[in-house]
Amino acid sequence: MIGVIGCGNMASAIVHGISRAFRDEVFLTYTPSFTRAEKLAQEISGRAVKDLKDLRDCDTIIIGCKPQQFDSLVSELKGKFDFSHTYFISIMAAVSLKSIQSKLGVTKVTRVMPNTPSMQGEGVSLILHAEEVSQVERKKCSDYFSACSKVFPLSNEKLFDQVTTVSGSGPAYVFYFAKTMADQLESWGVESQEAKDIVIQLFKGSAKLMEENNKDSLGNLIDKVTSKAGVTVEAIKVYQEKKLDEITKSATEAAFKRSLEITKDLE
Repeated sequence: MIGVIGCGNMASAIVHGISRAFRDEVFLTYTPSFTRAEKLAQEISGRAVKDLKDLRDCDTIIIGCKPQQFDSLVSELKGKFDFSHTYFISIMAAVSLKSIQSKLGVTKVTRVMPNTPSMQGEGVSLILHAEEVSQVERKKCSDYFSACSKVFPLSNEKLFDQVTTVSGSGPAYVFYFAKTMADQLESWGVESQEAKDIVIQLFKGSAKLMEENNKDSLGNLIDKVTSKAGVTVEAIKVYQEKKLDEITKSATEAAFKRSLEITKDLE
């Protein structure tokens, strides 16, 4: 039985994925307002609960609330039931394993950082386990999140938070880059929706090519599109001159710095 605390878009997408892959799994959902918990429960044939103590029989609890709500959740959970042996999976950003363990008084904790494409079953989920998490629980977690994403276990918290700036935040970067191209198409007179559709298909097809040519380096894939003295190479030269790689490095380092600041504030 899986308890779900917090039923926002990300938690709901994950629960939908798990529910489709594990049809016998029972879900109990909880939100303070009850509304979103009830909606999700109805969608997956689960049961919404109005009191956290009703999660006492859950062997696994997914924490899907906002990081800033975690301290309040801890206060509400304490005294409800003995959850010292419960396996907690957190999808909260910036809240460390140590913080979750110490505040809840538990040991078996896994951090997972999914991303928004999980809503389409095409996500990336980073996984970081506390040492106390058993092999059985690790496999369970991997199986759960494989239902809506590709899973990548990581070895330490610093790396986990660094990679999050690419995998977790990355969809926004992709959308931003896509917007710049759609805007350019519109400036040339392409109708807005058509410009968007062209760019969407561009990204969709390019992602498929990367996937099907996975053994090729990304540099080689660039070379296959770029011919000497051709059109594409002129655009690539501009990206190189403007140091797009340095811009990406600076952007992700800024995101990581902010992640550290949030973690410190929440300790």
